[in-house]
This record gives sequence, structure tokens and C-alpha cells, in this order.
Amino acid sequence: MPKPVLSSKSRVLVSAHIKDREGEAIAALAAANGGEITLVAAAPDLGPQELDGIDAAFFSRDIHAMPGRPPSNDDTRIFFRLLDACPNLKWLHIFSAGSDGKAYRKLQARGVAVSTSPAASGTAVATSALAGILALNKRLPWHHANQQARAWRAMPDELSPLALDRQTAVLVGTGHVGAALASCLQALGMRTVGVNRSGRAVAGFDETMPLAQLDGLIGLADWLVICCPLTDETRNLVDARRLGRLRREAHLVNVGRGGIVDESALIAALREKRIAGAYLDVFEHEPLPAESEIWTLDNVIVTPHSAARISDFNDRVVSCFLDNLQRWLAGRPLANIAG
Repeated sequence: MPKPVLSSKSRVLVSAHIKDREGEAIAALAAANGGEITLVAAAPDLGPQELDGIDAAFFSRDIHAMPGRPPSNDDTRIFFRLLDACPNLKWLHIFSAGSDGKAYRKLQARGVAVSTSPAASGTAVATSALAGILALNKRLPWHHANQQARAWRAMPDELSPLALDRQTAVLVGTGHVGAALASCLQALGMRTVGVNRSGRAVAGFDETMPLAQLDGLIGLADWLVICCPLTDETRNLVDARRLGRLRREAHLVNVGRGGIVDESALIAALREKRIAGAYLDVFEHEPLPAESEIWTLDNVIVTPHSAARISDFNDRVVSCFLDNLQRWLAGRPLANIAG
């Protein structure tokens, strides 16, 4: 996709919060690069005249979820309805690391460049995955059940964990999350094998292999970690057949997207103890339905798609946007353009 071209005077659609908080910094950034930016606060009553001149937009998290209240689909729908009505939109920056939503694909089909913010959450997601690995390896769910029962129980020999420096993690995805997690696991002595499309080497991994060789790697994994985006290529990547290749002692960690793993097949494998356990932050349907069997499994740790949550997340996203805005103003290629 050709890089979007910014005119000397540009209008950028943002939330009212971003306009109020970042307006001066954005104006100074534009002036320093010989341009002028007008921020337009998203509102349901914006008409064609205001929207015709929109060149770019920033989908910040405060549109999706204002502080102190849950995410509002209404606010999100309004924002994307406005984007659909911007005939000259060239670039959209989004707060998330993933860009698999239908709304993004619709914009890309129009020729709009969509850039993401993986640097804002990559380390946070990686440390959440690390927490899940450590908790499952040290059998913390088993200990928590005993605590709730006020039972002082010695751990059976068959539950004693294998030391991490004798284990292997196969990480599907070697981007910001995968690389950060691999470095943490290496520091604990674990062998790390990265899987990406080409098998290109990435720092933090003992070795990397192409996705085409995944079948041969799964049987080596003590931990199969999903930290890649959801694409046509990765949808249902870990199906019943591949789950069946995992050893009984292996665990699955998913901090990527729910659609990458066949959830029904995973539930069956966990229920029947064909794999040891799982840490799951993402699911096929979110919120995870109350009737889902996943809630009842004693070898699963569930978090509500919150692995990226950190107190300064919004500030980090704004930094990602400002970095890309400076690139755009300077006529340089944008970073983290969604494929």
C-alpha cells in the first residue's frame, strides 16, 4: 500500500478527550514539521461538510471505554460510522495491537492505511502470559483450591512441577509480545522456539522456524503459546488434530485471539486431561458466556481479555500515535501498518 500523503493543512478525527488533552502537543508537532493540524472531536451530529476534510483519524481507547464505565459499543459504532462517511480518509491509527476486526478490513478495502499500537501493550501481554506460565507450572490453581478449603495438603509427586530450565516453549508469533515473552523465558533457562511465516531469526529465541513446520514442533512443546494475530492463515490454526499432537504434560497459553484455537476441541482436551492445562485470555465469543464449560475446568486460568491492561496504557497508545503522526508529517512510512 502506498504511504498516505498529508497535506500542509490536515484535519484529524479524534475523541473529545484527545482533542482537549493532546491538542497543544499535536499542534506543536505539526508546526515543527511545517504543517497545520486541526483536531475534530467525534460527535454524532458531524455533517458531510466537516467530514469531507478529514484526512486521518485516531481510534483511542477512551472512545471504546471511558474511564469508570464499561466499553460502549454505541460510542464505537458512532466513531466508525463517522469514518465511513469520511470520503477523503487516508489513515487510521488504532489503540490495539490487533487489526482483525471487520471494520478495519472494510477501511483497508477503501485504501485507508490502518496502523496499530503493539508497543503500547506488547510487554504487558507478555508478562501476563509469563504469569500464567509460572502459575500453572507451580500448580497455583491446585494450591488456591486447598486454600479455599483451608486444607494443608502436601503436593502429590505426580503434580510436582518440572523445572523451567528443562522445558521448551513454542511461541507462535515472534512480534512484540512473542519476543518480549521469549526473552523472559530465556532468562529463566527455558528453551524458546519461535514460529513465524518465514522462519526468520528474532532476538530472544533460541531458534525460529517457519509456520509450515508447526506440526513437527508441537510435540516438543511443554508450552504452546499463541501470540500471533488472527488472519485467514491463523484462523483455527490449533485445531483438534494439532491439539492431539501435544503431550499430556503440555500446556497451552493463548494471548492472541480466540479464533486461532478450536475452542470446542480445546475444552475436550482439557476436560479429558489430554493436556495438562491452559491459560486463556481470549476466546471465540467475548465476553465468555456464563454457560461455557471453560469456567468449570480445574486446570484452566481465565482472564477477561485483559492481558494488555496497565495503568499507563492510554499514554503509551498516544505515544504510538504521535510517533506515527510525526512520520506522516515528515513524509516517512508509517510504523506498524496492518497487513
